[in-house]
Amino acid sequence: MNINTLSQQTADYESSKLAVALYPTAMRKETDGKMTYHARTLFRNKLTMENIANDILATGSLTGYSVEQILSVWSVVNNAMIDRVLNGSIVDGGIGSYYARISGSFDSEQSSFDHKKNAIDIAFRSGKEVKELAKSISPVIAQGNSTKPEIVSVTDIESGRENVLTPGGFLDIAGKSILVTGSNEDVGLYFINVDDESKTVKLPASKIGVNTSSRIACVVPNLESGSWRIRIVTQYAKSTVPCRESKSQIFCNTFTVA
Repeated sequence: MNINTLSQQTADYESSKLAVALYPTAMRKETDGKMTYHARTLFRNKLTMENIANDILATGSLTGYSVEQILSVWSVVNNAMIDRVLNGSIVDGGIGSYYARISGSFDSEQSSFDHKKNAIDIAFRSGKEVKELAKSISPVIAQGNSTKPEIVSVTDIESGRENVLTPGGFLDIAGKSILVTGSNEDVGLYFINVDDESKTVKLPASKIGVNTSSRIACVVPNLESGSWRIRIVTQYAKSTVPCRESKSQIFCNTFTVA
């Protein structure tokens, strides 16, 4: 990210470097028999609003403000947006629109909302301006046919659903190059609490029942109620020699523990 562009009325994103990796697409081949590939973003890190506030201050576009003042204003705006969204409004936040989304099934037209079967999440749809800006960016292909782990699906066997986790129940993870293996300290299957990463639970390979390059099955740890994400860290390589550095993948979906 070139933070100097933030102070311009019309940002210039040509200097941005969006890194992506290419992966073989299963069951998809061109007419000539060649394998096709799909791209996934290589996320650099996870930033907080404090990081963004420091970026803004670095541009000089908000003179006289402190990080604390920016965060205070953002907190008020954020809470107001959440209140509107959870009361049925679609809120356009500039980057895109936020709206409430209901998941889970109902038995009849007269059914009531059941927290054990249903969940409310805030969904996001990118706006027209952001889509137009994205068209001007040419991603950097950082890795070719990568052995970076790729999580394709996660299913909670207890409920049969893909957006919840049942503590004590079985979890089935499908993917490519997801075998949890290696001697590095960070290798493992992680359950990350979205609101408080200090509550993250790590399962080492020894605690995983089925552990292969295409499938992982394990017992869901005793997680607290809330929103969770799943991450795999491994040194797996297609050769007999493991990768020297750990590679990781965070699944795109968020899971709810009731």
